[in-house]
Amino acid sequence: MPGAVAHSILTTLVECTRRRDLLDTLDLFLENAALFGSDLGETAFGRADLRDFLTTIFAEPVTYGWTWDHPVAGRHDDVVWFVAVAQLILKGEGAPQAIPYRLSGVLVHAGGAWRFALFNGSQPVTE
Repeated sequence: MPGAVAHSILTTLVECTRRRDLLDTLDLFLENAALFGSDLGETAFGRADLRDFLTTIFAEPVTYGWTWDHPVAGRHDDVVWFVAVAQLILKGEGAPQAIPYRLSGVLVHAGGAWRFALFNGSQPVTE
């Protein structure tokens, strides 16, 4: 069940980022959520930072999405945590086909829906 929760919210996140839908993407995060990307400076803490980060990402010539293997997940009450081996899939002119990636996060059931308290994406060292 926790893996299905993680799969579902990750799928919704990809749908929202592909549409560059700022409001629907923000709605997937708690007010005080944290986001860590794979590049230096790719951090956001709280709604205002998330809005700024997503506005920057959505202005890029590519859209962001991921594919992933079954998330490894656990649950305690209204909290789910997950990790997943993934691929970052950029869509747009000149975008690479797929980049090895890792996803992890903490989800909290709040306001009748699962939302990210923490989202982390990182590129593994491939050397």
